[in-house]
Amino acid sequence: MTGGTRITVRGGPFQDMQLLYPHPMCKFGRHDKIVSATYVSCTESPLSMEANEGKHNNRLSWCLQCEDSPVFDTAGIIPFSISLTGDFTDTNDSEPFRYYVPTVVSAIYPRYGPKDGNTFVEVWGENFLNFDENLKCNFGSKSVTAHFVSSTFMTCRSPPSDVVQKPIPFTVSLNKQ
Repeated sequence: MTGGTRITVRGGPFQDMQLLYPHPMCKFGRHDKIVSATYVSCTESPLSMEANEGKHNNRLSWCLQCEDSPVFDTAGIIPFSISLTGDFTDTNDSEPFRYYVPTVVSAIYPRYGPKDGNTFVEVWGENFLNFDENLKCNFGSKSVTAHFVSSTFMTCRSPPSDVVQKPIPFTVSLNKQ
């Protein structure tokens, strides 16, 4: 619900559309929730987290990237649509987009582990949702897949770290971001 999610739209075809339609837009449910979009090079299908590390030259297609999603007042599924013309007269359909209540992490155990990683970490909090491989534990700038147990509990294994004897931020993400 706090917004800030960057959306990549695959499909199209978007190649060569920049000249014809230079100002595409993205709509999140209502006309007051419209943000601009940009044509970007991308892979034909989403990369896994592992494939994403170190492989930035695998660009095969064109996508639309919507700027950060706007704040929404309630949690729920809303229609998401794009418009190449920018006025949505060219839009006939939409895809579902889910706004959710932000997660809250109240405790993790243990709060330390070896730099080689692989420490089993238990996470307690609120508003956890089971989004399969999109659910992540973030240890500083490194992310690992989390395992959903309930809306208040999940687990993950810590990644290797170059940071030793210093605390690093820990967060949870439901959407890989």
